[in-house]
Amino acid sequence: MFVKPAPGIRLRDPVTKQFIADEGQEVDDFDLFWIRRINDGDAIKVDAPVAAKPAKGAAA
Repeated sequence: MFVKPAPGIRLRDPVTKQFIADEGQEVDDFDLFWIRRINDGDAIKVDAPVAAKPAKGAAA
């Protein structure tokens, strides 16, 4: 699942101890840490961003 911090909240990744980006990050669907953060309202489950496709004719 893809999660991002709720507005005004700074969240640390429990493994890396780094703050997660405001854009969010992919986490395990069954990770109890993240499920708890979502239930507490500190994190929001969102759809993963779609990678932009390069425009036709764009230089590679």
